[in-house]
Amino acid sequence: MRKIEKQMIEAIREKRNWESSNTKVVHVRSNGINYADIYLHDNHIATVTPDTWDVAPFARPNRDTFRKWPTVTTRSRLRALGVNASIRNYCAVLDGMTL
Repeated sequence: MRKIEKQMIEAIREKRNWESSNTKVVHVRSNGINYADIYLHDNHIATVTPDTWDVAPFARPNRDTFRKWPTVTTRSRLRALGVNASIRNYCAVLDGMTL
């Protein structure tokens, strides 16, 4: 895992907004639940629930963004968030299914 991804995870756990280079974590509260939206180049790539991160460290990926930009950086950030993301033949793949 890259240093920037470790810092991203730390910001999620600490429930604080964070930004470095091309990656950003923005915390919001909706209906009594904390969420952290993850952005890459200002494009929303995933949402996580920091309150349950230590029990279930998985993110809900933004399929449209990954489909539109199936880059190694997007894949790397998603994988750091516990998402089974890959790229096959220049196409985004989540949980073995091509998007």
